[in-house]
Amino acid sequence: MMNTSSTPTANRELATTQVPVLARVADAGPVAAPATQPNWKALTRALRELGDTTLPNFLSRTELELEDLYRRREGWTALRRSAGFQPEAANPAADTQLGRAFGRMLHINDAERLNYLRTLPGGPHPDGARGKRLLAMADAALWGGTESFSGAEDRLAMLHEARAAELHQLAAVLGTRLHTTQTLDPVVPLHLHAFYSKNEVLAAFGVDKPAHMREGVKYVAAHHADLFFVTIQKTENQYKASTRYQDQALGERIFQWESQSTLRAAAATAQRYISGQSIVHLLIRHSKTDQGLGAPPYLYAGPMRYVSHQGELPIRFVWQLDYSLPPQVLRYAMTTAG
Repeated sequence: MMNTSSTPTANRELATTQVPVLARVADAGPVAAPATQPNWKALTRALRELGDTTLPNFLSRTELELEDLYRRREGWTALRRSAGFQPEAANPAADTQLGRAFGRMLHINDAERLNYLRTLPGGPHPDGARGKRLLAMADAALWGGTESFSGAEDRLAMLHEARAAELHQLAAVLGTRLHTTQTLDPVVPLHLHAFYSKNEVLAAFGVDKPAHMREGVKYVAAHHADLFFVTIQKTENQYKASTRYQDQALGERIFQWESQSTLRAAAATAQRYISGQSIVHLLIRHSKTDQGLGAPPYLYAGPMRYVSHQGELPIRFVWQLDYSLPPQVLRYAMTTAG
């Protein structure tokens, strides 16, 4: 906790704006948006009075969360710059983009990716196909996933010294939020019940320019994989009536999912689902509402197997998951569907 005798002014200002530290549930995702957020000037003063310290130490001394620095803000390097500890960026536009990107990465909670981020930009990277996928996921997270993977190494060079140091410290703090996970594939670096953005998932499966994929389903032929991106809470102002599908958990390992409204049972896609010619992977989140850190991430719930179906336009499928949904996910997936 910060020494109040040495930083009285900054502490007083932080005390008037800071909300209580929120309890963290391992499968609940990033800290929810508070009613208020600490004032940037107060944060700047607190850092000045602490001195040129590290991100983990700053958070520990002020009892703040990462989200206080990144929600609709540009993060630690921007705060250090505001406090006079960091010179202006040589490329302000790229620097701003990186700061915003870091805020969209606060969901990362698997050790493999956090360890990989600590090696960027010039450290030893994992070899082989899995290493390339980790690079693709980092590239999509940092630069938005709009450009081809072929330019990933060049873009990585834009991660300048200050932002690289920030990324390493950020990964260290996120490491304290780790959720015990397991990987299910030797090439695809997704971990069961860890969090990912849609772009990161697609990059993990080798999809180039993942940001160009807007639909909630994707077939990846190279992996014989069907990816289902499911948002449980579908509000009228965010979804048209024709896309408010009745997706919901019927039990900890049973999931109901409705296809796109144009799909007939005789179609090749439907037959692929029914016959088990592909492996269906469920990615699930509660809501799509942006709380200042970009679109909420999905929890990777793992593979699921066909059980039954009925109707068409859309087809209502029932699936059995290989692994039980975490309690927090099961709770919202059973009670807030539709």
